[in-house]
Formats: sequence, C-alpha cells, structure tokens
Amino acid sequence: MDQAATPTQDIPAGFVPATHGGPYAQELGPFWSHRAADHTALGVRVAHRHSNSMGGAHGGFVATLADLALVHAVAVAREKAGLPRAGLATVNLSIDFIGPPKEGCWLEVRAEVTRMGRSLAFTEGTMLADGKRVARVSGVFAMKERK
Repeated sequence: MDQAATPTQDIPAGFVPATHGGPYAQELGPFWSHRAADHTALGVRVAHRHSNSMGGAHGGFVATLADLALVHAVAVAREKAGLPRAGLATVNLSIDFIGPPKEGCWLEVRAEVTRMGRSLAFTEGTMLADGKRVARVSGVFAMKERK
C-alpha cells in the first residue's frame, strides 16, 4: 500500500494534512496532524516503504515520526503562547520501544510540551499503533527565533 494512495477516509477523524516538515519528511508522508486540548498528535498510515524485513515499521522510521511529532508539539505550543516561529533543533531524542507497529496500521504520536524555557523545550509522548501503545518517546529541542 503506497502512502500517496491512502484515501482520506482511511485517516482517523479530526486529523488534517500536516503542512510542516522539510523535503525528508515530505518524502516519507503524508503525515496528518490533530490538535487536542491536552496534546498534539502526528500520524501516518504505515506503508510498505516504511517497513523492515519483518513487516513492521522500521526503527529509523519510528524515530523519525517521534522526532517530527515532538518538534510539531513545540511549534504548536509556541503558537498557542503567542511566540514567533522558531528554528527547532533536536538536542536529545529518546525512544523506548514496547511493540512493533505493523505495516498498514495507523501510527500516531500524542505529544505534549512539559516545559518550555527561552532556549529549550522538553517534550514527551506516546506512540500508538491502531490505538495500542508501541513506544514511549521524549525529546529536548533547542529553539532559536528566526529573523
């Protein structure tokens, strides 16, 4: 199943196309975002091109989704706080793998910013495959206002 062919009815309610991310993220997507009261989510339908030889999402892809989702949460938190857009760079990314997300599943990260200072933001989240927890993620991001 090629991701580009994924019909929108195959996407959970409340998710809209994500418009952020550079060329790397765009090649892996499309990604879908959702803003809830207590978290920001980023999701994708796991395609064959995201998979390893065992039929699950490749660990590198899981790490990429975690990084994109956590940084997206920081961008949303900054926007909600009325702060200008900033360049965001990953300082630390941590992933505790709990189970394998299988090809074809809806894979999403529900992320929140736990602390945001002037130059660093701390995040944590849960990765779910078809609603089942498959990883715990956290990250620290450096923020530099764009000029």
